[in-house]
Amino acid sequence: MSLSFLSPARTVLLVSDEFLSIFTANSSGVKLIDSLPWDAENFEKNVASVIAKDCGKKPVLILSDMVEQHYRKERVVRAGVGMVDKASMVKRKLNVAFPSYPIRAAYPLKEKMPKTSAQPAADIYIFAAVANGDQVKGAISATKKSLASVAGFCLLPVEASDMVKALSLKLGAKKKRKKNTWSIFIGQHRNGSLRQVLTKNGELALTRMSPMADSDSDPENWARELYQEFKSTISYLSRLGYDPSEGLDVFVIANPAPGEALKNMFEEECDLHVLGVNEAAKALGLNIGPQADARYADVLHVGWTGRKGRFVLPMKVAQVDEVSRPRQAAMMVGLGLFAGMAFLGYQAASQAGALAEINGDIESSKRQKSQLDSQYQREVQRLQEVGFDARLVQSSLSVYTELEKNRIKVLGLYKGIGQALGKDLRVDSIEITRAEPTVVQNVWNAVQNEKAESLFQATLKMTYPSTADVDRGNQEVADLRGRIEGLLPSHEVEVTKFLKDYEYTEGLVVEAGDLETQNIQQDFVAEILIKGPVSE
Repeated sequence: MSLSFLSPARTVLLVSDEFLSIFTANSSGVKLIDSLPWDAENFEKNVASVIAKDCGKKPVLILSDMVEQHYRKERVVRAGVGMVDKASMVKRKLNVAFPSYPIRAAYPLKEKMPKTSAQPAADIYIFAAVANGDQVKGAISATKKSLASVAGFCLLPVEASDMVKALSLKLGAKKKRKKNTWSIFIGQHRNGSLRQVLTKNGELALTRMSPMADSDSDPENWARELYQEFKSTISYLSRLGYDPSEGLDVFVIANPAPGEALKNMFEEECDLHVLGVNEAAKALGLNIGPQADARYADVLHVGWTGRKGRFVLPMKVAQVDEVSRPRQAAMMVGLGLFAGMAFLGYQAASQAGALAEINGDIESSKRQKSQLDSQYQREVQRLQEVGFDARLVQSSLSVYTELEKNRIKVLGLYKGIGQALGKDLRVDSIEITRAEPTVVQNVWNAVQNEKAESLFQATLKMTYPSTADVDRGNQEVADLRGRIEGLLPSHEVEVTKFLKDYEYTEGLVVEAGDLETQNIQQDFVAEILIKGPVSE
Protein backbone atom coordinates (compact mmCIF):
# COMPACT_ATOMS: atom_id res chain seq x y z
CA MET A 1 0.00 0.00 0.00
CA SER A 2 1.44 3.32 -1.04
CA LEU A 3 0.57 6.41 0.96
CA SER A 4 1.23 9.68 -0.82
CA PHE A 5 0.57 13.30 0.00
CA LEU A 6 -2.81 12.81 -1.66
CA SER A 7 -3.92 10.38 1.07
CA PRO A 8 -6.68 11.68 3.34
CA ALA A 9 -5.89 13.56 6.57
CA ARG A 10 -7.92 12.28 9.50
CA THR A 11 -8.42 12.34 13.24
CA VAL A 12 -8.05 8.81 14.63
CA LEU A 13 -9.70 7.81 17.90
CA LEU A 14 -7.88 4.70 19.15
CA VAL A 15 -10.33 2.97 21.49
CA SER A 16 -8.64 0.79 24.12
CA ASP A 17 -10.02 -0.67 27.35
CA GLU A 18 -8.10 1.80 29.55
CA PHE A 19 -8.42 5.14 27.72
CA LEU A 20 -9.12 6.91 24.46
CA SER A 21 -6.11 8.13 22.45
CA ILE A 22 -6.63 10.96 19.96
CA PHE A 23 -4.22 11.09 17.00
CA THR A 24 -3.92 13.15 13.85
CA ALA A 25 -2.71 11.35 10.74
CA ASN A 26 -1.67 13.40 7.70
CA SER A 27 1.15 13.79 5.19
CA SER A 28 3.46 15.33 7.79
CA GLY A 29 3.21 12.35 10.13
CA VAL A 30 1.23 10.89 13.02
CA LYS A 31 0.88 12.89 16.22
CA LEU A 32 -0.63 11.91 19.55
CA ILE A 33 -2.78 14.87 20.59
CA ASP A 34 -4.17 13.60 23.90
CA SER A 35 -5.16 10.51 25.88
CA LEU A 36 -8.19 10.62 28.19
CA PRO A 37 -9.33 7.90 30.61
CA TRP A 38 -12.95 6.86 30.24
CA ASP A 39 -13.92 8.03 33.70
CA ALA A 40 -12.48 11.54 33.18
CA GLU A 41 -14.75 14.42 34.14
CA ASN A 42 -16.66 15.93 31.18
CA PHE A 43 -15.14 13.21 28.98
CA GLU A 44 -17.32 13.68 25.88
CA LYS A 45 -17.16 17.47 26.03
CA ASN A 46 -13.36 17.46 26.31
CA VAL A 47 -12.90 14.93 23.51
CA ALA A 48 -15.25 16.92 21.26
CA SER A 49 -13.24 20.07 22.00
CA VAL A 50 -9.95 18.35 21.07
CA ILE A 51 -11.44 17.01 17.80
CA ALA A 52 -12.88 20.41 16.86
CA LYS A 53 -10.04 22.71 17.95
CA ASP A 54 -6.77 20.77 18.13
CA CYS A 55 -7.57 18.44 15.20
CA GLY A 56 -9.35 21.00 13.03
CA LYS A 57 -12.58 18.95 12.64
CA LYS A 58 -10.89 16.51 10.27
CA PRO A 59 -12.93 13.36 9.44
CA VAL A 60 -12.85 10.98 12.39
CA LEU A 61 -11.85 7.33 12.13
CA ILE A 62 -12.79 5.24 15.19
CA LEU A 63 -10.27 2.37 15.49
CA SER A 64 -11.11 -0.31 18.06
CA ASP A 65 -8.16 -1.90 19.90
CA MET A 66 -10.20 -3.43 22.70
CA VAL A 67 -9.87 -6.93 24.07
CA GLU A 68 -13.53 -7.77 23.47
CA GLN A 69 -13.49 -8.39 19.74
CA HIS A 70 -15.10 -11.53 18.37
CA TYR A 71 -14.17 -13.35 15.16
CA ARG A 72 -15.52 -16.47 13.48
CA LYS A 73 -14.89 -18.26 10.21
CA GLU A 74 -18.06 -19.24 8.39
CA ARG A 75 -18.81 -21.22 5.22
CA VAL A 76 -21.24 -19.77 2.65
CA VAL A 77 -22.35 -22.17 -0.08
CA ARG A 78 -21.65 -20.93 -3.62
CA ALA A 79 -23.66 -23.30 -5.85
CA GLY A 80 -27.09 -22.05 -6.92
CA VAL A 81 -26.85 -18.80 -4.97
CA GLY A 82 -27.04 -15.42 -6.74
CA MET A 83 -25.25 -12.28 -5.62
CA VAL A 84 -28.36 -10.79 -3.98
CA ASP A 85 -29.29 -14.06 -2.29
CA LYS A 86 -25.70 -14.54 -1.16
CA ALA A 87 -25.60 -11.12 0.50
CA SER A 88 -28.87 -11.90 2.29
CA MET A 89 -27.51 -15.28 3.36
CA VAL A 90 -24.32 -13.72 4.75
CA LYS A 91 -26.33 -11.09 6.63
CA ARG A 92 -28.62 -13.75 8.08
CA LYS A 93 -25.69 -15.94 9.16
CA LEU A 94 -23.99 -12.90 10.71
CA ASN A 95 -27.10 -12.08 12.75
CA VAL A 96 -27.31 -15.67 13.96
CA ALA A 97 -23.60 -15.80 14.82
CA PHE A 98 -23.62 -12.57 16.87
CA PRO A 99 -27.21 -11.83 17.92
CA SER A 100 -26.13 -9.79 20.97
CA TYR A 101 -23.59 -7.57 19.16
CA PRO A 102 -25.13 -4.79 17.03
CA ILE A 103 -21.73 -3.74 15.65
CA ARG A 104 -20.82 -6.50 13.21
CA ALA A 105 -19.63 -7.10 9.66
CA ALA A 106 -18.29 -9.84 7.38
CA TYR A 107 -15.78 -10.05 4.58
CA PRO A 108 -14.75 -12.92 2.26
CA LEU A 109 -11.33 -14.53 2.34
CA LYS A 110 -9.36 -15.70 -0.67
CA GLU A 111 -9.45 -19.15 0.86
CA LYS A 112 -12.15 -21.35 -0.72
CA MET A 113 -13.60 -24.69 0.30
CA PRO A 114 -13.65 -27.10 -2.67
CA LYS A 115 -16.56 -29.34 -3.49
CA THR A 116 -16.37 -32.87 -2.10
CA SER A 117 -18.68 -35.84 -1.96
CA ALA A 118 -19.71 -34.81 1.54
CA GLN A 119 -20.23 -31.05 1.05
CA PRO A 120 -20.72 -28.49 -1.75
CA ALA A 121 -18.21 -25.80 -2.70
CA ALA A 122 -18.27 -22.79 -0.39
CA ASP A 123 -16.67 -19.41 0.22
CA ILE A 124 -14.98 -18.68 3.53
CA TYR A 125 -15.95 -15.51 5.40
CA ILE A 126 -14.65 -13.89 8.55
CA PHE A 127 -17.46 -12.65 10.79
CA ALA A 128 -16.43 -9.90 13.22
CA ALA A 129 -18.36 -8.21 16.02
CA VAL A 130 -17.80 -5.74 18.84
CA ALA A 131 -19.90 -5.05 21.90
CA ASN A 132 -21.61 -1.66 21.90
CA GLY A 133 -20.15 -0.82 25.28
CA ASP A 134 -19.68 2.45 27.11
CA GLN A 135 -16.30 3.08 25.47
CA VAL A 136 -17.72 2.81 21.95
CA LYS A 137 -20.78 4.90 22.85
CA GLY A 138 -18.59 7.55 24.45
CA ALA A 139 -16.30 7.83 21.41
CA ILE A 140 -19.26 8.11 19.00
CA SER A 141 -21.11 10.61 21.20
CA ALA A 142 -18.01 12.82 21.47
CA THR A 143 -17.62 12.72 17.68
CA LYS A 144 -21.24 13.83 17.27
CA LYS A 145 -20.71 16.78 19.59
CA SER A 146 -17.58 17.86 17.72
CA LEU A 147 -19.65 18.21 14.48
CA ALA A 148 -16.85 16.46 12.57
CA SER A 149 -17.69 13.91 9.89
CA VAL A 150 -17.11 10.19 10.49
CA ALA A 151 -14.75 8.36 8.13
CA GLY A 152 -15.60 4.95 9.57
CA PHE A 153 -15.48 2.47 12.44
CA CYS A 154 -12.85 -0.28 12.06
CA LEU A 155 -11.13 -3.04 14.00
CA LEU A 156 -7.37 -2.67 14.40
CA PRO A 157 -6.41 -6.35 13.82
CA VAL A 158 -8.41 -6.57 10.57
CA GLU A 159 -7.00 -3.33 9.18
CA ALA A 160 -3.48 -4.40 10.22
CA SER A 161 -3.62 -7.58 8.11
CA ASP A 162 -2.61 -5.85 4.88
CA MET A 163 0.10 -3.96 6.77
CA VAL A 164 1.62 -7.28 7.89
CA LYS A 165 1.40 -8.51 4.31
CA ALA A 166 3.20 -5.39 3.05
CA LEU A 167 5.99 -5.88 5.60
CA SER A 168 6.38 -9.53 4.61
CA LEU A 169 6.66 -8.64 0.93
CA LYS A 170 9.07 -5.77 1.56
CA LEU A 171 11.46 -7.44 3.99
CA GLY A 172 11.16 -10.90 2.45
CA ALA A 173 12.18 -9.53 -0.96
CA LYS A 174 15.49 -8.38 0.52
CA LYS A 175 16.32 -11.98 1.41
CA LYS A 176 15.43 -13.17 -2.11
CA ARG A 177 13.39 -16.07 -0.86
CA LYS A 178 9.95 -17.36 -1.64
CA LYS A 179 7.05 -15.69 0.13
CA ASN A 180 6.16 -17.20 3.51
CA THR A 181 2.55 -18.27 4.01
CA TRP A 182 2.29 -17.24 7.67
CA SER A 183 3.19 -13.94 9.36
CA ILE A 184 2.96 -12.67 12.92
CA PHE A 185 3.17 -8.99 13.88
CA ILE A 186 3.88 -8.32 17.57
CA GLY A 187 3.84 -4.85 19.09
CA GLN A 188 3.17 -3.25 22.45
CA HIS A 189 0.70 -0.35 22.71
CA ARG A 190 0.70 2.65 25.05
CA ASN A 191 -1.92 1.04 27.31
CA GLY A 192 0.67 -1.66 28.10
CA SER A 193 -1.04 -4.47 26.21
CA LEU A 194 0.74 -6.64 23.68
CA ARG A 195 -1.17 -6.97 20.39
CA GLN A 196 -0.37 -9.91 18.07
CA VAL A 197 -1.79 -10.11 14.55
CA LEU A 198 -1.40 -13.43 12.74
CA THR A 199 -2.06 -13.66 8.99
CA LYS A 200 -2.16 -16.47 6.44
CA ASN A 201 -1.53 -15.45 2.84
CA GLY A 202 -1.99 -11.82 3.83
CA GLU A 203 -5.40 -12.31 5.48
CA LEU A 204 -6.28 -12.27 9.16
CA ALA A 205 -6.13 -15.70 10.76
CA LEU A 206 -5.78 -14.92 14.49
CA THR A 207 -5.32 -12.01 16.87
CA ARG A 208 -4.39 -11.97 20.54
CA MET A 209 -4.05 -9.24 23.16
CA SER A 210 -2.32 -9.90 26.48
CA PRO A 211 -0.91 -7.79 29.34
CA MET A 212 2.76 -6.85 29.21
CA ALA A 213 5.33 -5.08 31.37
CA ASP A 214 4.84 -1.31 31.12
CA SER A 215 8.56 -0.66 30.92
CA ASP A 216 11.44 -2.28 29.04
CA SER A 217 14.06 -0.89 31.44
CA ASP A 218 14.89 -4.54 32.16
CA PRO A 219 15.50 -5.75 28.59
CA GLU A 220 15.83 -9.44 29.52
CA ASN A 221 12.58 -9.51 31.50
CA TRP A 222 10.65 -7.62 28.75
CA ALA A 223 12.03 -9.92 26.05
CA ARG A 224 11.21 -13.01 28.12
CA GLU A 225 7.56 -11.96 28.59
CA LEU A 226 7.15 -11.25 24.90
CA TYR A 227 8.73 -14.55 23.92
CA GLN A 228 6.37 -16.46 26.21
CA GLU A 229 3.37 -14.77 24.56
CA PHE A 230 4.78 -15.65 21.15
CA LYS A 231 5.10 -19.31 22.12
CA SER A 232 1.47 -19.29 23.28
CA THR A 233 0.46 -17.98 19.88
CA ILE A 234 2.50 -20.66 18.10
CA SER A 235 0.62 -23.30 20.06
CA TYR A 236 -2.61 -22.01 18.49
CA LEU A 237 -1.21 -22.31 14.98
CA SER A 238 -1.47 -26.11 14.92
CA ARG A 239 -5.25 -25.72 15.20
CA LEU A 240 -5.20 -23.51 12.13
CA GLY A 241 -3.29 -26.03 10.00
CA TYR A 242 0.14 -24.49 10.42
CA ASP A 243 3.02 -26.38 8.76
CA PRO A 244 6.58 -25.03 9.40
CA SER A 245 7.52 -25.89 5.82
CA GLU A 246 5.10 -23.17 4.61
CA GLY A 247 7.31 -20.50 6.14
CA LEU A 248 6.72 -18.02 8.96
CA ASP A 249 7.64 -14.31 9.22
CA VAL A 250 7.79 -12.79 12.70
CA PHE A 251 7.86 -8.99 13.06
CA VAL A 252 8.53 -7.55 16.49
CA ILE A 253 8.51 -3.84 17.32
CA ALA A 254 11.08 -3.19 20.05
CA ASN A 255 13.85 -0.94 21.28
CA PRO A 256 17.42 -2.03 20.40
CA ALA A 257 18.46 -3.60 23.75
CA PRO A 258 15.31 -5.70 24.33
CA GLY A 259 15.36 -6.59 20.64
CA GLU A 260 18.85 -8.09 20.90
CA ALA A 261 17.85 -10.05 23.99
CA LEU A 262 14.82 -11.36 22.11
CA LYS A 263 16.86 -12.54 19.14
CA ASN A 264 19.00 -14.67 21.47
CA MET A 265 15.89 -16.38 22.88
CA PHE A 266 14.23 -17.41 19.60
CA GLU A 267 14.60 -21.09 18.76
CA GLU A 268 11.64 -21.56 16.40
CA GLU A 269 12.15 -22.02 12.69
CA CYS A 270 11.10 -18.64 11.26
CA ASP A 271 12.29 -15.41 9.67
CA LEU A 272 12.60 -13.06 12.62
CA HIS A 273 12.58 -9.28 12.06
CA VAL A 274 13.09 -7.08 15.13
CA LEU A 275 12.47 -3.43 14.22
CA GLY A 276 11.98 -0.10 15.85
CA VAL A 277 8.72 1.58 14.97
CA ASN A 278 10.53 4.15 12.81
CA GLU A 279 12.27 1.37 10.85
CA ALA A 280 8.96 -0.42 10.28
CA ALA A 281 7.34 2.81 9.06
CA LYS A 282 10.22 3.40 6.67
CA ALA A 283 9.89 -0.13 5.30
CA LEU A 284 6.18 0.54 4.68
CA GLY A 285 6.86 3.89 3.02
CA LEU A 286 4.84 5.48 5.83
CA ASN A 287 5.58 8.85 7.39
CA ILE A 288 4.75 8.77 11.10
CA GLY A 289 7.19 11.46 12.17
CA PRO A 290 9.93 10.98 14.78
CA GLN A 291 8.92 8.72 17.71
CA ALA A 292 10.74 8.92 21.03
CA ASP A 293 9.98 5.34 22.13
CA ALA A 294 10.57 2.80 19.34
CA ARG A 295 8.66 -0.05 21.05
CA TYR A 296 5.13 1.36 20.79
CA ALA A 297 3.40 0.00 17.71
CA ASP A 298 0.00 1.65 18.07
CA VAL A 299 1.26 4.76 16.27
CA LEU A 300 2.18 2.51 13.31
CA HIS A 301 -1.36 1.10 13.20
CA VAL A 302 -2.84 4.60 13.40
CA GLY A 303 -0.63 5.87 10.59
CA TRP A 304 -1.38 2.86 8.36
CA THR A 305 -5.15 2.70 8.88
CA GLY A 306 -5.72 6.44 9.36
CA ARG A 307 -4.60 7.31 5.82
CA LYS A 308 -6.22 4.42 3.96
CA GLY A 309 -8.39 5.28 1.03
CA ARG A 310 -10.38 2.05 1.46
CA PHE A 311 -10.78 -0.05 4.61
CA VAL A 312 -10.59 -3.85 4.72
CA LEU A 313 -13.73 -4.18 6.85
CA PRO A 314 -15.75 -1.05 7.72
CA MET A 315 -18.11 -1.99 10.55
CA LYS A 316 -21.80 -1.17 10.43
CA VAL A 317 -22.71 1.08 13.35
CA ALA A 318 -26.15 2.68 13.55
CA GLN A 319 -24.93 5.67 15.58
CA VAL A 320 -22.14 6.31 13.09
CA ASP A 321 -24.59 6.25 10.17
CA GLU A 322 -26.71 8.85 11.96
CA VAL A 323 -23.70 11.16 11.95
CA SER A 324 -22.15 10.34 8.59
CA ARG A 325 -25.12 10.08 6.23
CA PRO A 326 -26.50 13.63 6.61
CA ARG A 327 -22.98 15.05 6.40
CA GLN A 328 -22.14 12.90 3.39
CA ALA A 329 -25.31 14.16 1.71
CA ALA A 330 -24.37 17.74 2.56
CA MET A 331 -20.87 17.13 1.21
CA MET A 332 -22.27 15.74 -2.05
CA VAL A 333 -24.55 18.77 -2.38
CA GLY A 334 -21.56 21.00 -1.71
CA LEU A 335 -19.50 19.18 -4.32
CA GLY A 336 -22.37 19.54 -6.78
CA LEU A 337 -22.59 23.27 -6.11
CA PHE A 338 -18.83 23.60 -6.44
CA ALA A 339 -18.89 21.73 -9.75
CA GLY A 340 -21.72 23.97 -10.94
CA MET A 341 -19.82 27.08 -9.93
CA ALA A 342 -16.69 25.78 -11.64
CA PHE A 343 -18.67 25.11 -14.83
CA LEU A 344 -20.26 28.56 -14.73
CA GLY A 345 -16.84 30.08 -14.13
CA TYR A 346 -15.46 28.19 -17.11
CA GLN A 347 -18.40 29.33 -19.23
CA ALA A 348 -17.95 32.92 -18.09
CA ALA A 349 -14.22 32.79 -18.86
CA SER A 350 -14.92 31.30 -22.29
CA GLN A 351 -17.57 33.92 -23.04
CA ALA A 352 -15.26 36.67 -21.81
CA GLY A 353 -12.54 35.42 -24.14
CA ALA A 354 -14.96 35.26 -27.07
CA LEU A 355 -16.28 38.75 -26.23
CA ALA A 356 -12.76 40.14 -26.07
CA GLU A 357 -12.01 38.58 -29.46
CA ILE A 358 -15.20 40.09 -30.95
CA ASN A 359 -14.36 43.50 -29.48
CA GLY A 360 -10.93 43.21 -31.03
CA ASP A 361 -12.47 42.40 -34.41
CA ILE A 362 -14.85 45.36 -34.08
CA GLU A 363 -12.00 47.72 -33.27
CA SER A 364 -10.02 46.38 -36.23
CA SER A 365 -13.03 46.85 -38.52
CA LYS A 366 -13.50 50.39 -37.25
CA ARG A 367 -9.89 51.21 -38.04
CA GLN A 368 -10.22 49.72 -41.53
CA LYS A 369 -13.44 51.67 -42.12
CA SER A 370 -11.81 54.88 -40.98
CA GLN A 371 -8.92 54.29 -43.37
CA LEU A 372 -11.33 53.50 -46.25
CA ASP A 373 -13.43 56.59 -45.47
CA SER A 374 -10.34 58.77 -45.56
CA GLN A 375 -9.29 57.21 -48.85
CA TYR A 376 -12.82 57.69 -50.26
CA GLN A 377 -12.91 61.34 -49.29
CA ARG A 378 -9.55 61.91 -50.95
CA GLU A 379 -10.82 60.26 -54.16
CA VAL A 380 -14.05 62.32 -54.11
CA GLN A 381 -12.07 65.51 -53.63
CA ARG A 382 -9.76 64.57 -56.50
CA LEU A 383 -12.73 63.91 -58.83
CA GLN A 384 -14.37 67.21 -57.86
CA GLU A 385 -11.20 69.02 -58.82
CA VAL A 386 -11.54 67.69 -62.38
CA GLY A 387 -15.31 68.58 -62.53
CA PHE A 388 -16.84 65.16 -61.70
CA ASP A 389 -19.56 65.18 -58.98
CA ALA A 390 -19.27 61.73 -57.46
CA ARG A 391 -22.02 62.25 -54.88
CA LEU A 392 -24.51 63.22 -57.60
CA VAL A 393 -23.66 60.10 -59.60
CA GLN A 394 -23.93 57.92 -56.53
CA SER A 395 -27.35 59.38 -55.59
CA SER A 396 -28.59 58.95 -59.16
CA LEU A 397 -27.53 55.30 -59.19
CA SER A 398 -29.33 54.72 -55.88
CA VAL A 399 -32.56 56.28 -57.23
CA TYR A 400 -32.32 54.23 -60.43
CA THR A 401 -31.70 51.02 -58.48
CA GLU A 402 -34.71 51.65 -56.24
CA LEU A 403 -36.94 52.43 -59.24
CA GLU A 404 -35.79 49.32 -61.07
CA LYS A 405 -36.43 47.24 -57.98
CA ASN A 406 -40.05 48.43 -57.78
CA ARG A 407 -40.77 48.45 -61.54
CA ILE A 408 -43.19 45.82 -62.79
CA LYS A 409 -42.09 44.27 -66.08
CA VAL A 410 -45.38 43.71 -67.89
CA LEU A 411 -44.24 42.95 -71.42
CA GLY A 412 -43.71 39.27 -70.72
CA LEU A 413 -47.07 39.17 -68.92
CA TYR A 414 -48.94 40.75 -71.83
CA LYS A 415 -47.26 38.45 -74.29
CA GLY A 416 -48.30 35.38 -72.35
CA ILE A 417 -51.89 36.61 -71.93
CA GLY A 418 -52.10 37.47 -75.65
CA GLN A 419 -50.91 34.02 -76.69
CA ALA A 420 -53.37 32.38 -74.30
CA LEU A 421 -56.36 34.42 -75.61
CA GLY A 422 -55.73 33.52 -79.23
CA LYS A 423 -57.97 34.94 -81.96
CA ASP A 424 -61.39 34.14 -80.47
CA LEU A 425 -61.21 35.56 -76.93
CA ARG A 426 -60.69 39.06 -75.64
CA VAL A 427 -60.44 40.75 -72.24
CA ASP A 428 -62.19 43.94 -71.24
CA SER A 429 -59.49 45.14 -68.84
CA ILE A 430 -56.24 44.21 -67.09
CA GLU A 431 -55.66 45.82 -63.71
CA ILE A 432 -52.11 45.47 -62.32
CA THR A 433 -51.26 46.28 -58.70
CA ARG A 434 -48.38 45.53 -56.33
CA ALA A 435 -49.12 42.69 -53.86
CA GLU A 436 -47.86 42.72 -50.27
CA PRO A 437 -46.35 39.47 -48.89
CA THR A 438 -48.57 37.43 -46.59
CA VAL A 439 -47.84 37.00 -42.85
CA VAL A 440 -46.72 33.42 -43.47
CA GLN A 441 -44.29 34.56 -46.18
CA ASN A 442 -42.86 37.26 -43.89
CA VAL A 443 -42.31 34.74 -41.07
CA TRP A 444 -40.74 32.18 -43.44
CA ASN A 445 -38.39 34.79 -44.92
CA ALA A 446 -37.37 35.88 -41.41
CA VAL A 447 -36.60 32.26 -40.42
CA GLN A 448 -34.61 31.69 -43.61
CA ASN A 449 -32.92 35.09 -43.25
CA GLU A 450 -34.01 35.99 -46.77
CA LYS A 451 -35.30 39.23 -48.21
CA ALA A 452 -39.01 39.24 -49.13
CA GLU A 453 -39.58 39.05 -52.91
CA SER A 454 -41.70 41.82 -54.48
CA LEU A 455 -44.92 40.50 -56.06
CA PHE A 456 -47.62 41.88 -58.35
CA GLN A 457 -51.12 40.76 -59.15
CA ALA A 458 -53.02 41.27 -62.41
CA THR A 459 -56.82 40.97 -62.65
CA LEU A 460 -58.27 40.06 -66.06
CA LYS A 461 -61.95 40.86 -66.62
CA MET A 462 -63.97 39.27 -69.43
CA THR A 463 -67.60 40.08 -70.27
CA TYR A 464 -70.06 37.58 -71.76
CA PRO A 465 -73.54 38.56 -73.02
CA SER A 466 -76.53 37.52 -70.98
CA THR A 467 -77.59 35.13 -73.76
CA ALA A 468 -74.31 33.18 -73.56
CA ASP A 469 -74.25 29.52 -72.53
CA VAL A 470 -73.05 29.66 -68.93
CA ASP A 471 -71.49 26.17 -68.88
CA ARG A 472 -69.62 26.75 -72.12
CA GLY A 473 -68.44 30.15 -70.94
CA ASN A 474 -67.18 28.71 -67.66
CA GLN A 475 -65.29 26.04 -69.57
CA GLU A 476 -63.65 28.69 -71.79
CA VAL A 477 -62.57 30.66 -68.70
CA ALA A 478 -61.12 27.50 -67.07
CA ASP A 479 -59.28 26.58 -70.29
CA LEU A 480 -57.89 30.11 -70.54
CA ARG A 481 -56.55 29.85 -66.96
CA GLY A 482 -54.77 26.62 -67.87
CA ARG A 483 -53.15 28.13 -70.99
CA ILE A 484 -51.95 31.21 -69.06
CA GLU A 485 -50.48 29.00 -66.33
CA GLY A 486 -48.64 26.95 -68.95
CA LEU A 487 -47.20 30.06 -70.62
CA LEU A 488 -46.28 31.72 -67.30
CA PRO A 489 -44.92 28.81 -65.17
CA SER A 490 -43.55 30.99 -62.33
CA HIS A 491 -46.94 32.67 -61.81
CA GLU A 492 -50.01 31.69 -59.84
CA VAL A 493 -53.19 31.75 -61.93
CA GLU A 494 -56.69 31.26 -60.54
CA VAL A 495 -60.27 32.00 -61.60
CA THR A 496 -61.80 34.32 -59.03
CA LYS A 497 -65.20 34.67 -60.74
CA PHE A 498 -67.06 32.42 -63.19
CA LEU A 499 -70.03 33.35 -65.38
CA LYS A 500 -72.52 32.04 -62.88
CA ASP A 501 -71.62 34.99 -60.58
CA TYR A 502 -73.70 38.02 -61.53
CA GLU A 503 -72.37 41.55 -61.83
CA TYR A 504 -74.04 44.65 -63.24
CA THR A 505 -72.36 46.09 -66.30
CA GLU A 506 -74.37 49.33 -66.27
CA GLY A 507 -75.35 51.66 -63.50
CA LEU A 508 -78.98 50.52 -63.08
CA VAL A 509 -81.20 51.26 -60.13
CA VAL A 510 -83.36 48.24 -59.34
CA GLU A 511 -85.93 47.90 -56.65
CA ALA A 512 -85.89 44.90 -54.34
CA GLY A 513 -87.52 41.86 -55.85
CA ASP A 514 -86.91 39.09 -58.34
CA LEU A 515 -84.75 40.26 -61.26
CA GLU A 516 -86.38 37.84 -63.68
CA THR A 517 -89.89 39.07 -62.85
CA GLN A 518 -88.73 42.61 -63.60
CA ASN A 519 -87.34 41.38 -66.95
CA ILE A 520 -83.93 43.10 -66.55
CA GLN A 521 -81.17 41.70 -68.75
CA GLN A 522 -77.51 41.76 -67.55
CA ASP A 523 -74.13 40.52 -68.86
CA PHE A 524 -71.90 37.92 -67.21
CA VAL A 525 -68.43 38.91 -65.99
CA ALA A 526 -65.55 36.46 -65.45
CA GLU A 527 -62.30 37.31 -63.63
CA ILE A 528 -58.87 35.65 -63.60
CA LEU A 529 -56.20 36.63 -61.04
CA ILE A 530 -52.49 36.30 -61.91
CA LYS A 531 -49.75 36.63 -59.23
CA GLY A 532 -46.06 36.72 -59.96
CA PRO A 533 -42.67 38.36 -59.22
CA VAL A 534 -42.13 41.89 -60.54
CA SER A 535 -38.72 40.94 -62.01
CA GLU A 536 -40.16 38.79 -64.75
